[in-house]
Amino acid sequence: MATKTALTWEQFLAAGKEWQRWECVDGEVKFMSPHMGGNHCTAVMSICLAVNEYSSRRPEWMSFPTDVTFTMASGNWRCPDWALVRRQRFGEGGIPEGPVPFPPDVAFEVISPNDTWLDIQNKRRDYKKNGVTQVWVDPEERTVEVISPRHRTRTFTEGEAVVIEELTGFADDPVSASRQPRVTLRLRAVRAPKDDKTNDWQAK
Repeated sequence: MATKTALTWEQFLAAGKEWQRWECVDGEVKFMSPHMGGNHCTAVMSICLAVNEYSSRRPEWMSFPTDVTFTMASGNWRCPDWALVRRQRFGEGGIPEGPVPFPPDVAFEVISPNDTWLDIQNKRRDYKKNGVTQVWVDPEERTVEVISPRHRTRTFTEGEAVVIEELTGFADDPVSASRQPRVTLRLRAVRAPKDDKTNDWQAK
């Protein structure tokens, strides 16, 4: 489905099936790759664990899962794989029932094999125009790229803890009172047969 006119929220919700994922870009519904690949799902789960651990220690931040819709300044509706938002931005009204009426502070995106270069670049530009800190995870290349509106872009490779400068202590939060190990987002390869290129993400 695609339309060149503005969509209502009800029309947007009805655009696809429950198992599909889609955004609204320039007035058109754009379907995205579903989370069906093992590497993609594992990467998203690692992000979930790391981000939720971080937000549980720092209540000024709120963690939002896959398919929560955020509104860009252009009117585009974007659905990052995971997101963080400063709690104070919601004000007294709290979280709305429909799309979040502003961009996230931090957007986490996992690149899928079916994602096109053009779609990725368009999303990067959209986030950049809206001052969003971007965290791009590439399971195939085993890298994480952090694009900050205020700091230099940094690329982390296999085995490195990811540092996001907008998130104080994200990679090195102290051990909590419960003495649970700190959680960082770290990429590592899973050992596999020589002809198998399988790799995944782990939260440590």
